[in-house]
Amino acid sequence: MISQAWNYWKEKRALHLLDHSLLESCNPKEAMTCINVGLLCVQEDPGDRPTMSNVVMMLHSESTSLPKPNQPAFVSRRNVSNSSSVSSGKPPSFTKIELTITVEEGR
Repeated sequence: MISQAWNYWKEKRALHLLDHSLLESCNPKEAMTCINVGLLCVQEDPGDRPTMSNVVMMLHSESTSLPKPNQPAFVSRRNVSNSSSVSSGKPPSFTKIELTITVEEGR
């Protein structure tokens, strides 16, 4: 889903992420703000991601100019060393991205 959101964002078609039933009742500017902030929160470099207080400020302020997000961490990219495989007729390979999830349980 993040890959699709990123692709739509790059193509300036981010509103295509919304369910059709929401398109008629939502404010497109607010939807774009939410998508922009969401993409800022999943940028590849954690240092580029906003703090929660900045997220709240961005979502509540109508006058704040939002930064453009960089590529998300969870987007598959073609491995640069395998770019020659395309010309050789081999299918392209993708970089494996590992993800660890920790679930904390209360007592």
